[in-house]
Amino acid sequence: MTHSAWLTPPYVFLWVPQLCALAFLALIVRFDRRSLWSGFALFVFIMTVGVTAACLFIDTMDLVPSQWIRTVMLWIGLLAAAVIVAFPVLLGVFLTAEGCRLLRREGVSPANCLSLAAGLFVLLDLTLIPYLASLVRNAVVTRLFTLASACVLFFSAQLAIYCLSAFVNLVHVGKPRGLKQIVVLGSGIFGTAVPPLLGNRIRTGIQLQHDAPHAVLILSGGQGPGEDIPEGRAMMAWALAHGADPSRTIAEERSRNTEENLAYSARLFPDPTGKTAIVSTRYHVLRALLISKRLHMDAVGYGSAATWYFSLNAMLREFIAFVVMTRKRQMVVLCVLLAPLWLTALAGVIQWIMPAS
Repeated sequence: MTHSAWLTPPYVFLWVPQLCALAFLALIVRFDRRSLWSGFALFVFIMTVGVTAACLFIDTMDLVPSQWIRTVMLWIGLLAAAVIVAFPVLLGVFLTAEGCRLLRREGVSPANCLSLAAGLFVLLDLTLIPYLASLVRNAVVTRLFTLASACVLFFSAQLAIYCLSAFVNLVHVGKPRGLKQIVVLGSGIFGTAVPPLLGNRIRTGIQLQHDAPHAVLILSGGQGPGEDIPEGRAMMAWALAHGADPSRTIAEERSRNTEENLAYSARLFPDPTGKTAIVSTRYHVLRALLISKRLHMDAVGYGSAATWYFSLNAMLREFIAFVVMTRKRQMVVLCVLLAPLWLTALAGVIQWIMPAS
């Protein structure tokens, strides 16, 4: 096969969807990355790349002269297909294992049980629940199970898109340009001490301040239970002790949650219409950006590192918070998309109740 053959039919039809998906992703990143559309665009691009790679993989196998290389390529293809087919089960096992790891290292608490609960739910939804539904052999139960499975699929797909959107919003090329203010979001202190998780956020903010010589660094956080002073005050002291510019560093000390972090910090902005960098831990950046969009801020997000097993559990918590934040829209979309299933399930329940009455 010659090099120009890749530009002729049918191969050209492999590149056109991929280029369109790439253009769609580029437009979303340029004009509206603070939405789930960014994750959806990345998902579409990944799918087109995967389809193109699979087609080229199959088409080029016959061109490989060595039999053992063709065998290795075949096994690689089969392994990739097996991983894709078994992905839900692998996801359930992975979430369960990471959830147990989190509980061992961080202790048992409701917030730390999200990964374990999600993993067990996925495994039960794939195995035990369908088996029990088949044993009952009742039309109403079958319809309700179908509806429940569709809801699980809807939120699972949305979670995947949410994670991809979070990734897109953390990718930046080169040093920040045109920043007017940098807001570091608080996350709790111990008495007056700044814990490592919050210290990583502040350190990222300090680095941005050094890269943007005219930007003001705002450390945002009020005083909560178990805290001797407002978070913003402790964060500012930590920042000044670790290289922040005193002339361009201020504290916001009234906020109690992410929305108040941004709203109260906005009152301290030297340029309210200028570009703002929002700094938080990676798993929290997307939701903060969505709130900043609702507050009409021109903002970009920067994330600090956290341990993987903790981030996984925290990302699930962030997604739940996002669903709650958008609950009205979630209900509308869910009702519209699953209208046939809702109607058939409701009809089955009515038919089951009416003879009994």
